[in-house]
This record gives sequence, structure tokens and C-alpha cells, in this order.
Amino acid sequence: MNMKQATYSHHWFLTAGECDATGRMPLTLLGERIIEVATEHANALGIGYANLVTRGIGWVLSRLSIEMTSWPGINDTYSMTTWIETINHRFSERNVMIADASGSPIGYARTVWAPIDFKTRGLADLGPFSEGLPTADLPCPIERFPRIRLGGGNLVRSEYTFKYCDLDFNRHVNTVRYISLLLNQWPLQHFDAYCLRRFDIGFARECYFGQTVSLLRDDSGGASLCELQRGADKVLSARFVWEEKSAGDEPDRD
Repeated sequence: MNMKQATYSHHWFLTAGECDATGRMPLTLLGERIIEVATEHANALGIGYANLVTRGIGWVLSRLSIEMTSWPGINDTYSMTTWIETINHRFSERNVMIADASGSPIGYARTVWAPIDFKTRGLADLGPFSEGLPTADLPCPIERFPRIRLGGGNLVRSEYTFKYCDLDFNRHVNTVRYISLLLNQWPLQHFDAYCLRRFDIGFARECYFGQTVSLLRDDSGGASLCELQRGADKVLSARFVWEEKSAGDEPDRD
């Protein structure tokens, strides 16, 4: 296959209703768009839901890392280009470039996807679906998912019980809902003062309707580290790298 088939691009227009309280694209929407463009490319390559469901399997997002140098604001046009870096029977590494209206990169994302068996909820084997797919050797100049370990110091703890709107069609908690839960741990003043430059999230277990989880947060180091636990089991770990805002981080509200 040629390079055009190995990459896939989508353009969007950011409306005011899609922005957060700071007038910028929220991390939740960015995560949703990354999943969307990855899904569209998978469909075009014949490895989307309609194809995999015939074998009782589907994709789940295992890891996500994002770095942004700037964030789209109200009425901005932005685009995403995605490609597969590696793929085998057990997982796929897929990258995304986020660009502004001129096509200049403003961020990158690294994702790891795994096939899951709908009946057993365990990892599945892609089998022939992983063969002959195009990969692209394109730059993605951000580090891979780091090891995230909370310290034993000043941990902030809270609890949450998952509800109907937290679920997707697989009837487990949606990736974007996890991100929302994490972001809601900080007050509005934090987002007025700081801009998110790097975000990492890695999943260990699924959560379902009615389950209560504990969220542990450590803001004592150079980054905010989070861990979601269900009883003694880790559900996910996440890292937020913040940067104090400058004048260029404020949107034009005129």
C-alpha cells in the first residue's frame, strides 16, 4: 500500500460550545477526537468494529500520551493525521499529529490499542487482521508512556460512583469519562493559572455501572500523578504536566 493509505487525516472547526471555561479546546474533546480519527482510519483499513465484531473482538485503548505546544481556541480550524507505527497480533501502536489551520504541528499523541474478547473481556488475538497493514515511519517527537508511581506523601483522596452517562456501548466506563473525572479534581482557578502541556493515561482494568472507585492524587512533584483504585485493584494511572500560563496562552475573546 502507498503512503496515502498508510495515513489518514480529518479537519474540524472548534465552536464556542465545544470549548472549556478558559476558551480553549478541552482535553476531553481532544481525547475524543483522537479516538475518532483512529476509528475512521481503522474502518478504512478494514480493521474497524464492523470487521472485528465478526470474530467477537474489538479495540480498546490501553495507553494514551499527549503533548501540546498550544491549544485551539474558539473558531479555530484544526486537523489530525494518524498512522500505525507498529502492529502485531496483540496490540497496535498508533500515532497522531495535531495541526493548526496552516498545517503546522501544535501537538502529538501516542496511543496503544489492544483487541479485547467481548465474551471473556480478556485480550484477544487479531490473527489475520494484523497482516499486510500499512505502517508509516513518520516523526512523533514525544516520549512513550512513562512509568507512573505515586509517592507515599501528600496524597489527596476522593471517591466516585460511576453512573449511566459514564458508560459506552460496551457498557464499561468510557475513556473520556475517566479523563473528566480526573480533571474535576482541581478548582477552576487552577486552569486559569496553568496550561496542560503533557498528559498520560494507562488503563489496567475496566469499570462498570454502580462501581465505586477511589482517586488518589499527588501534586507534590513536578507533575500531578493520579491513580484510580477499585478496592485493592488499580484501574488506571495518569500524569498531568502543567505549565504556568503566559499571555500567549490566553484566547482572543473579541
